[in-house]
Amino acid sequence: MSRFIRHPFVALGILVAVAISALIVYRLNTDAKTDTKKTRLITVGIVSPLRQDLDIHLPYTADISPNQVVNIFSRVDGYISKLHVDKGDFVRANQLLLEIDHTDYQHAVNQAKANLAAAKAKVSQQDAVVRNAKLTFDRMQTLIKDQFVSQQDLDTAQVNFDAAEAAQESLQAQGKQMEVALAQAETNLAYSYIRAPFSGYVAERNLDTGAYVSSATASTSTMSRGIMSLHDIKTVRVLIDVVERDIPLVQVGQKAELRAEAYPSQVFEGTVTRIVQALNRATRTMTVEIDLPNQDRRLKGGMFARVEVMVGTHHQALQIPIDAVSRLEDMQYIYVIQEGKALRVDVELGARSGNWVEVTKGLRGHEQIIVAGKDLVHNGTPVHTQPLLQPSAVSAESRS
Repeated sequence: MSRFIRHPFVALGILVAVAISALIVYRLNTDAKTDTKKTRLITVGIVSPLRQDLDIHLPYTADISPNQVVNIFSRVDGYISKLHVDKGDFVRANQLLLEIDHTDYQHAVNQAKANLAAAKAKVSQQDAVVRNAKLTFDRMQTLIKDQFVSQQDLDTAQVNFDAAEAAQESLQAQGKQMEVALAQAETNLAYSYIRAPFSGYVAERNLDTGAYVSSATASTSTMSRGIMSLHDIKTVRVLIDVVERDIPLVQVGQKAELRAEAYPSQVFEGTVTRIVQALNRATRTMTVEIDLPNQDRRLKGGMFARVEVMVGTHHQALQIPIDAVSRLEDMQYIYVIQEGKALRVDVELGARSGNWVEVTKGLRGHEQIIVAGKDLVHNGTPVHTQPLLQPSAVSAESRS
């Protein structure tokens, strides 16, 4: 200690040298960290824009409905005597579904036949009376010329002949009534055998053997469930509600694609067949019907489906992956590579198809688009690029 006190300049020099050395070491470490930061680059995945035709689809959700649905009712009163089909059975057109007890209807047919036979017998009997009256009248007309009979006898023969013809017409009319009664009885008997109006599946059976049915139910109640329900699903249909701005795009004959939850990997193709030429005042939408062939009957009534209607094609549209797009409020932008740095470019987007979206403004088509790592960069960030496995080729194949 006394040595440093005796030589203060030496001590001051040592302190200055130590301070300078510490400063040099600090600056070297700081420069090394700075250089490390400057040399560390972010690796991003890039793709090139795709230019090809883009099909324009309008997406909707809808329920699948059978082509025809009918609730089976009885047109005659009676008890169900026999059921020939049950839920889930496939039936063909005019196949017997069930029978109503037809004992009374068979008796009615037999009675009507007997009444008609009796009426025809009376007509035949009256025919003989008419012929006899006609012969008598003709004979009187001959005899009166020679004055063998009086005028009164001739008049009486005329009256008898006219009365016989009138009675004949009355009996013939009664015979017609009997024919109508027989036809009605036979119709009622036929109605007691209920048949399928078209081919389809029995979706519901609401009554059992022995249940009483009435024809009044079918004619007065539109909410009744009926004896059973029959669905025709050889062709199915979906009804979509098109918003007002898209109405000009939809036309009869356009193709549609349907995907059902039950078959997620299969696409069913249909056609726009009917357009309701009026809007729903409450929703401002227009109903459009799409029919789909269903020969294998895989689609069932009541299934949920997603439908896309193809309304046009943008030829040679410039497209990029939807994952490359970033959004800030109402602005949409992407990052492209320019001189090794990320450059933000504002874009305007058009139609979308799958994972690709059309760019209508902002790109020329030769840029390299950042897809993977776009959230790690900002405008001017130096980046290292890594081309991604071309999703454009996969997408093009899947859409072709």
